[in-house]
Amino acid sequence: MDIFRYIVRFLYKIRWYLIILPLIALIVAWFLTRNMERIYDANTTIYTGMITGYNVDGTSGGSNAQTNITNLMLIIQTDNTIHEVALRLFARCMMYGNPNKDNNYITAEHFRLLDASVPADVKALIVRNSEADTYRNLVAYEKPTQNNYLFGLLTHHPYFGIDNITSRLKVMQLDKSDIIDISYSANDPGICYNTIELLNDVFGRQYQQLRYGETLNVIKFFEREVRRLYNSLTVAENDLIKYNVKHRIINYEEQTKQLTILEQNQQSAENELRRNLATTEALIAYLKRQLGDRAKIVESNQEFTSLVRDISRLQSRIANLKLMNSENGGNNPEAQLEQAKAERELAIATQKVKEHTAIIEANTFNTETGVKAKDLIDRWLEQILTLEKTKAELAAWEYMRAQIEKQYVFYSPIGATLDRKDRHIGFIEANYLEMLRALNTARLRQRNLQMSTATLRVLNPPVFPLNAQPTNRMMILLGTFMLAFVLTAFYFFIIEMLDRTLRDRMRSERITKVPVLGCYPKESTLRYRRFNKTISDMALKQLSKVLLPHFKEGQQNVLNLISTDAGNGKSYLAQELENYWMSIGLQVRRLTYDEDFLADDSRYILAKDIKDLCPDIQPNEIAIIEYPNLNDNSISSALLNMGTINLMVTRANRTWKDIDQKALKELQSRLENKDSLFMYLTEAQRYAVEEFVGQLPPYTKFNNFVYRISQMGLTAVENDYRK
Repeated sequence: MDIFRYIVRFLYKIRWYLIILPLIALIVAWFLTRNMERIYDANTTIYTGMITGYNVDGTSGGSNAQTNITNLMLIIQTDNTIHEVALRLFARCMMYGNPNKDNNYITAEHFRLLDASVPADVKALIVRNSEADTYRNLVAYEKPTQNNYLFGLLTHHPYFGIDNITSRLKVMQLDKSDIIDISYSANDPGICYNTIELLNDVFGRQYQQLRYGETLNVIKFFEREVRRLYNSLTVAENDLIKYNVKHRIINYEEQTKQLTILEQNQQSAENELRRNLATTEALIAYLKRQLGDRAKIVESNQEFTSLVRDISRLQSRIANLKLMNSENGGNNPEAQLEQAKAERELAIATQKVKEHTAIIEANTFNTETGVKAKDLIDRWLEQILTLEKTKAELAAWEYMRAQIEKQYVFYSPIGATLDRKDRHIGFIEANYLEMLRALNTARLRQRNLQMSTATLRVLNPPVFPLNAQPTNRMMILLGTFMLAFVLTAFYFFIIEMLDRTLRDRMRSERITKVPVLGCYPKESTLRYRRFNKTISDMALKQLSKVLLPHFKEGQQNVLNLISTDAGNGKSYLAQELENYWMSIGLQVRRLTYDEDFLADDSRYILAKDIKDLCPDIQPNEIAIIEYPNLNDNSISSALLNMGTINLMVTRANRTWKDIDQKALKELQSRLENKDSLFMYLTEAQRYAVEEFVGQLPPYTKFNNFVYRISQMGLTAVENDYRK
């Protein structure tokens, strides 16, 4: 409790410093913040759909949705995005700024400052009716050199500096949702609003380019390859069609199959003809042997021979016409007519041969075997006709075999060429299908990205800020006041802790370790001057009240007044005590050095009893002995121990030096009764005196209240006798 009261007393003592110095700091802070800039806020909300969006397969969101949102938030704050925003913002301000009137782009005051700093060559880049052209001009003008105005503008300007924009830009995801909130603050409402508006446009395009740019490039590549392969495939197929038309190929496999079948049929027919030819020749030879000279007669007939040649010619013609008709599938009317005509001629020629043969062999007689000659001649003639027919057909089939061989020669390279062309077309077609499949996969990937990340959509577009943020000026003023208060208290607290001025009871006892018996007030020269005598009397009575109980009857009572140096008020205090005690009827003898004894006198130095100093002192008299300063003189141990009370008198407003403490310790070491040593403070402040004597006059209501509070009487109701 003493510590708490000490702190309260300490604060009360420095109360004027705690009031005046913080007030001065408050006034200075108020003056410095009187033109404090107003801050405007603008924000926008973006829906991304990256978490709750749907994929192509119908699943919700994506495994890397949170990563995509983080990437998007970083893209918003990248230097590349902010760089474009800053240049476009500068272009808008220069295009639409008005030095005489605030508008939705920049205030007039800030535009005047900006316009004054922009050089003429940069102003020439501004196209008043085209923001896009202005931006392109600024991009072309900007160079990363020290002398380039735009490079410096984007480095340090408070509105267009990249770092300055980034530091005031806040991007955050709302509760792990699909929504991103972007806010920006500036001391210009137009700058604030347009920065957010441009940012919405720029970062959306940046994100689309980064997110879908690679996929779009891949899709474009696959589209080019698909078109190229399709054209190559079309060229190859057209070339195959032209080749087929040129070589009259409808179905190569079927045609070659029919050719093989035709060859097999031809081989079979030829073999059959050769067997028939051999049989016919053998039969003719047999019949000729049977006929003998008759056959020679018939054969030697010129007309017969001519008719046989005609029949052979007609047989050959009919055979050839049949082949021609069969090659054309029986759909050649001319060949059919020629064949019919040749067959009629053959029938006529055959009939003539038979008639002529009959004329030659008019007689009917038998052969050596008994067979009629006419029958043999008919059979012989029939075999001759059959032989000629067979020879004609065999000659036709030989021609047919030659044609088939030509067909083989014709079709053999065609097959290899067609296979090569088919392989080429198949290779191109396989590449085409693979590229088409890759194109579809890339497009599917693009759609999946669009569904999983969605198209960025502005839910809440930025609104032009009409009202500025509440300034923290009051907090600054309050903080300044509190800081000044704390610093002032801390400064005096440090002084209080380091200060070795005795000042009051608590400090004195903490420094000297000797109990304080009381305090004598310092005379007031202004406010309480008329109460000096009353206060002094109260302090004197208090001292007398605490001293007298220590004195006892039947012994010599001695009050030793001691001090470490001069000017502490021992003499005044001794005289006042003597006068007061004598006024109340006590016998008092006051002894003072240099008056009643000398500090350098051997009688004082070697004194064993008070009678060595004052031989006529009476036992019933209270001796008040004022000793010389301890720092300059010594006191015999006998005199010290003879004292009923040893009162160390010192000023409260002095510094307790190391030499004082040393003298005090030496004095304590020579005392037999340690409890006889006390401290008494003179020149003390009112609060120090009040601790011993109670409240001092004047007893005004304010003083009564202050005293009650100092005594922790927070809810007490005091008597009103002190008014």
